[in-house]
Amino acid sequence: MNAARRAGRSRRGRKSSWLNLVRRKPSASGGQNESVKGQGWSANRGGRTTRLGAGYLLLLTLVIVLVTAAFLTHLYIRFEGIRLGYDTNRARAARTRLLLERRELRLELASLKSPGRVETEARERLGMEIPDHRRIVPVGRKRKSIKVSGGAL
Repeated sequence: MNAARRAGRSRRGRKSSWLNLVRRKPSASGGQNESVKGQGWSANRGGRTTRLGAGYLLLLTLVIVLVTAAFLTHLYIRFEGIRLGYDTNRARAARTRLLLERRELRLELASLKSPGRVETEARERLGMEIPDHRRIVPVGRKRKSIKVSGGAL
């Protein structure tokens, strides 16, 4: 093996590579060469021309499809992340709004439960008044009986 070939160069001085794809030239009769009729592309490897098989084209197509699918998956994941970020921000804003509303409602409830307000509403709206001590009847306690005889009974 000579040194030029080991360096990756063909006899003509051009670098040979499997990427050097060339179309076969038509024969002198004007038509395509019968051996390559309808066979497509060929590769020039170090002065030798070899036919690329259907397996190579299938593999190349499969690689292109897989790279495209990976790229589209990457884009989908990026856009979903952005959408989820917007949804999270909307949910945080709604949470903040609801916390403020809950705080306002608790303050309103505390003011409505205040004893002074309850008494004012009872007197004005319902016409109630503080009862006389004679009208107050204790509930749930036993009445003490008054012993007149001093316990001799």
